[in-house]
Amino acid sequence: MATKKEPAAAAPAGATPAAPAAGAAAATAAPAKGSKKKLIIIAGAVSAVLLIGGGGAAWMLMGKTPDTTAEGGAKPSGPKKMPVFVDLDSFIVNLRDKEESERFMQVKLVAEVKDNAAGEMLKTLMPSLRNEILLLLGSKKVEDIADREGKEKLAGEIVAAANKILEGTPAERAVEGVNFTHLIIQ
Repeated sequence: MATKKEPAAAAPAGATPAAPAAGAAAATAAPAKGSKKKLIIIAGAVSAVLLIGGGGAAWMLMGKTPDTTAEGGAKPSGPKKMPVFVDLDSFIVNLRDKEESERFMQVKLVAEVKDNAAGEMLKTLMPSLRNEILLLLGSKKVEDIADREGKEKLAGEIVAAANKILEGTPAERAVEGVNFTHLIIQ
């Protein structure tokens, strides 16, 4: 016996029999696309928060503070350049005083220079440098160097005197600082 095919359900006018199936698939795909976008956005936001939080936690645990220069910009990263120190020997000078009594200062200095070449140039010019420092120290009063500010000002004047000696040489302006290693005022 032959079987008869039953007629298919009536389709709307102008629609093909596959159209209802495509419409159902499209209806289920639309929510899937929207939920995938949401999922991607949420995952991206969560990973960004975790990265920022992890970076902040690492920064705090390492105890680092951002270094800045006087201009407000960030300092260049890398190892700190180690200064070169040049011993300037001891100086003993009479100080000017209002009273008639004798006052003197004994001081030992170490210059901080940019590099070894500048240190060697400073050693070569040491007699001239010692002369400048002795003249400068001998012009001071006890009140001028009694407090920290006075000593810091004196250190700056010694740096200027040392750089004056180095003018016109390859080590021009190479003295970056002066450190007191010994200071007595009597």
